[in-house]
Formats: sequence, C-alpha cells, structure tokens
Amino acid sequence: MVAISRDREPVRCPLKALKIEAGDTAVLEVNDSFFYDVRTEEDFALTKALDGYHIQRTDRAIIAMLITLMMVSVVAVGWMSMLNAGLLAAGAMLLTGCLDYKKAARSIDWGTLVVIACAIGLESAVSRSGLAALLSGLLTAVGGNNPYTALAVIFVGCTFMTNVITNNAAAAFMFPIALATAAQLQVSFMPFAITLMIANSCAFITPTGYQTNLMVWGPGGYSFGDFVKMGIPMTLIVGVMTILLTPVFFRF
Repeated sequence: MVAISRDREPVRCPLKALKIEAGDTAVLEVNDSFFYDVRTEEDFALTKALDGYHIQRTDRAIIAMLITLMMVSVVAVGWMSMLNAGLLAAGAMLLTGCLDYKKAARSIDWGTLVVIACAIGLESAVSRSGLAALLSGLLTAVGGNNPYTALAVIFVGCTFMTNVITNNAAAAFMFPIALATAAQLQVSFMPFAITLMIANSCAFITPTGYQTNLMVWGPGGYSFGDFVKMGIPMTLIVGVMTILLTPVFFRF
C-alpha cells in the first residue's frame, strides 16, 4: 500500500497502524499476477486499462510446462514426429484450458500460411514442368561430376533466390533442383538438404531478404549499400564453411 485517503482527505496516521474502513480509497503497488488473481473480485475495479498491457495468466502455468515437457520428451526419444507431438500438445493446451480458442485463432499467422501454400504450389510447378530436371542438368554440366562444385552452385542459387524473393519460396524452388542434381550425380541428398537449409537463411545482402532487415532498415538509417557491404562477406564466409564442412558430417 502506497497511500490511502478517507473522505477525500489523506489519512494522517501511519499506514501500518491504519484500520481500513468502507469507502477508503487506496493506492496499491502490485505485481502482474494481482490483476489476474482479483479479476473476479468485487472489491477491486480496474478504472482505466493500460495500452498494450495484458493480464498474465499463471494459474495453469505448471500444466502448460508439463505439456511442453512431454512434447519435447516424446520427440527426443523418437516416439513420434515433431508435427504430431506439436498437434497433440496444442490440443492438450486447449482441452486443459491453458489456451482458449479465440487466442489460438488470433495467434495464427495467416500471411505465413499463404506464403507457404504458394511456395508448395511453386515447388509442384517446378517439378512437374520439367524445369527442375533441366536446371539440374545445367548444374551438372557446369560442375561436372564434382559434388562439391554442385553444392557451391546450389548454395549460390538458393542464396540469390532468398535475397530476391521470400526464403520460403526460394526453398520450394530450389528443393526439387537440388534433389534432381543429387540423383544425377548418384550421391546422397542429405548434404544438399543441409546446404539448402543454411543458404535459405543467408538473407543478409538485401534489406528485402527478410522481415527483420526491413524492420531495422528505416529506423537505423541504413542504405541498400550497407546491407550489400556487410552481407556479401558474411555470405561468403558461411558459404565456404558450409561447402567444406557439410560433407564431413553428412557424407555424399
């Protein structure tokens, strides 16, 4: 308790010795859990909501932690895939009341889902039209029978696509090409898959390569050239390490 008034006048006696009476108005210093704990009480009323503030729920925190721990555990021991475990955990959160249906619906990033759906359609078009086989043939002709050269070409192509279009679309476009290239070279696809994953995250060269680049572009006062000057050396370092180390841990 910070202060208290009675009949619109401040109380003169020490707060520790004060006996609260009906009609007293008190100023309280509370933690975040107070608002949730007294949400159903009639003795307290929130007269003005704070912008951007949300009451944090703590009553089902232990249940939520146990569900999350179970999800991680079943995936770690190999009992089920991450997708199935995540879906079961989300259902358990809803059934136990840790998450309500309205908040669950609002948390869905519909924009990302649309981009992924479009990327899947792009991947299907690249594969079925024969473009993937054509490009993989060109890549094989450029690199010969050297899988390291093929990895380098895949890395460069995916990095370029990632910085021009979204990383989801770049991954969907390059995946069938990398798969066909590995098949033509008759080597394992795993090094190509790892290279695609890493190259798909190298959105350093342009401000439009990733959302966070755009977030800092204007407020930070950066120019397009700043991203190029910093992004190209970073991409080269990542590319060299990827091409050299990936086949060490994931054999052709």
